[in-house]
Amino acid sequence: MLNRTLVFGLEHFIDKIGYQAKIYNKKNIDVKYLVSDKSGNSDYFSEKYNADIEILPKNKLLVIFLIIKNLIKYKPEFVEIYDTGYMFFIYLAFSAIFRKKIIVILRGQELQRCNRKKISLNYIKHKLGVWLSHKYVIKEENLVREYVANGFNEKKYLEVHNAIPMPIKSLDNSKDIDLLYLNSVRSERKVLFLINVINKILELRPNLKIVITGFNTLDNPNNSFDFEQEYKVLDFIKTNNLSEKIEVRGFVKDSRDYHSRAKIFLFPTDIVFLNYSLLESMSYGAVPIVSNGEGAEKIVDEENGYILPLDEDLWVKIIIELLENPDLLEKKSNNAIQTVYDKYSIEAWFEKMMLARGGS
Repeated sequence: MLNRTLVFGLEHFIDKIGYQAKIYNKKNIDVKYLVSDKSGNSDYFSEKYNADIEILPKNKLLVIFLIIKNLIKYKPEFVEIYDTGYMFFIYLAFSAIFRKKIIVILRGQELQRCNRKKISLNYIKHKLGVWLSHKYVIKEENLVREYVANGFNEKKYLEVHNAIPMPIKSLDNSKDIDLLYLNSVRSERKVLFLINVINKILELRPNLKIVITGFNTLDNPNNSFDFEQEYKVLDFIKTNNLSEKIEVRGFVKDSRDYHSRAKIFLFPTDIVFLNYSLLESMSYGAVPIVSNGEGAEKIVDEENGYILPLDEDLWVKIIIELLENPDLLEKKSNNAIQTVYDKYSIEAWFEKMMLARGGS
């Protein structure tokens, strides 16, 4: 098949990678994923998307053997590499030795660790990566600034936003979740602020159904992005007697079960653009209320939702007004769906990835 590809460096195979696997398959591009499977859910998601994955062992010598084996046997033209620590060197080195076209994919804070220090290991790692790679695919605007600020070759990067497939319309349009937060719980995502907002709302509307997911410590503490923050929020919920009023979940395998049922999606955070869960929820018609974090205005506007400062009383006011105005809620819901359809479909993502493969 054209552009046969190996993917290295993923901690696990989940929905957001499944979307990519599905569009690659649809476009007749053969892709195989070598994943660490820290979540233990990779087999489930690989079956869901009919994806070709191989779960790597913990023994690093065996991992190196499997890297070499797949590079020889699978014969990829391209290798996509995610930066997941020191193994990045290994993936990069063997891909270069076997003369593969390398595409490095940056997702979040990888370059912040460089801190513009040219003697740091992380700087050297990415300097080598830029030199050996065909393209650096960057998912967030703040990463573009970090890339340039660290003196990397601007001709090598391509900004490719997150994207999702549009959901198949269902006859069941029931929306029984009033307020939904579905994301990992981290300090930069202001979940404690959100709990305070919810507490005030419940004093006015005590019968609302509210769901907060993303507490990985409830399933497997080893998968937590911010162990301390999760426990701080869970303890805050308990001490404020909200345990019976807020449905708390860990990692959810099928986020669609929640997105499709939500009326309002809440996301107070430092970086809004372009969160997968935000896109997914909007695609199902949940109205987004987000903080004025980085890139918020690129996805949310006055037609499809709200961008608000971190003012508890203002969030309470807007949420109550929206819940009490079903016509406004429906209008913004339809506009949220249209926004994702027009700008952030997986088809548009695929076309940009093809530019990454064909660019100089």
